[in-house]
Amino acid sequence: MSVTETKTSASPEMLKLIEAKRQGQAHSIDELSWFINHLSEIPDYQITAWLMATCINGLSDEETINLTKNMAYSGHVLTLKREAEHVHNDGHEHDKDNCHSIHVNHSRGFVDKHSTGGVGDKVTLVLAPILASLGFKISKFSGRSLGHTGGTIDKLETIPGFKTDLTMKQFEKQIKEIGIALASQSTEFAPADKRLYSLRDRTATVQSIPLIASSVMSKKIAGGADIVLLDVKVGSGAFMKDVKTAKELAKLMVKIGKAVNLNTKAILSNMDQPLGSAVGNGPELVEAISLLEGNCDNDLYELVMELASSIASTIEIDDVIRSGKAYVKFTEWIEAQGGDMSKIKEATSAKFFLEYRADQLGYVKELDALKIGQAIHELSYSPKADGSYDIDNAAGLWLKAKIGDEVHPGDILFAVQGNDEAALADTANKIIDAYLFSEHKVKKPKLVFKRYS
Repeated sequence: MSVTETKTSASPEMLKLIEAKRQGQAHSIDELSWFINHLSEIPDYQITAWLMATCINGLSDEETINLTKNMAYSGHVLTLKREAEHVHNDGHEHDKDNCHSIHVNHSRGFVDKHSTGGVGDKVTLVLAPILASLGFKISKFSGRSLGHTGGTIDKLETIPGFKTDLTMKQFEKQIKEIGIALASQSTEFAPADKRLYSLRDRTATVQSIPLIASSVMSKKIAGGADIVLLDVKVGSGAFMKDVKTAKELAKLMVKIGKAVNLNTKAILSNMDQPLGSAVGNGPELVEAISLLEGNCDNDLYELVMELASSIASTIEIDDVIRSGKAYVKFTEWIEAQGGDMSKIKEATSAKFFLEYRADQLGYVKELDALKIGQAIHELSYSPKADGSYDIDNAAGLWLKAKIGDEVHPGDILFAVQGNDEAALADTANKIIDAYLFSEHKVKKPKLVFKRYS
């Protein structure tokens, strides 16, 4: 019986765990181990009762670490081959025979990056090829769109032919050959998390810091990385609405990482407005490629640099962007997973385009990321009778004015695009409703609030 299967008869052992947590008592290592090992034998209603008690009374850090470890090892754990790389003292690889400085054998490490979800967040599309071109190995499993936030898998599948359902053999082979592989989340990894998360999603127990942290970090452990970069979003467009809660989550995930010897770094980043200029699968892909081609002048670049520079020097990061090495690696990656680079322009071009212009002088004071995310999701995803969606990957938004920008009458505030002309005007009205203007100068918002390692 798998961990996703259930039975209906109550477990006496589980009843004791529920009662203990209802009273706010701590679970022992053995109790948590028993819980995860016997998850398939416990009925949904008992697990749900435990989740609710945990959501109310919490878990200690020690309990959370032990729960995470057990969840991580509930399925397949990827063990990636660590090969030492010959590195020159300036951080770049060189021919051993022609190098005259001090040499060290150094593995730059296997990297996994996680974002808690935001609007316009296409960081992975840029960060992964940058780090891979610097000699890091990128091992990542990503998800699809969740609510108003976009999914990395959806953005990549905008590219004709791109495959995300890699086997473990294909995944490991690709990392070895080109240093980067990104696939859709596999049921082989942390299946206990899949069972628990499905029940949390249906029982209003998602917003529990220990349960969120254990869910995220169990998959990172199972995914085989030894360096984990965490981007915890906070603000109107994020699942974490306040800095205090986001700090708690970031600190706990870093603590879990340290407990299992993962080099874990976290930042708290601002999601009160969308990240970058583009929102929507196709537009975000276009913006990511533009940055890799050297157009580095907005907050997307700033956040990519913030994450990348936590494990590499800013000089070498800029070098692989300016020299085109990162773009070449991106192309390698896309083609390795079946994507056709020559068809990206066609796949991201929409039939219709609508600009919205300012009608008075002022400054952008607010740009509600939640409203924008919801509007673009509605424009891009049309629900079908079977519960799936028809997706317009070319649909989306280009922001020309963000918080702190001065606008004059006639200036373009934003532009929406898509293949449903009738829907664009309605979407534009929703987007303008996300804007708030001021007569007085407005300071540009801080992008990164805090760093943890």
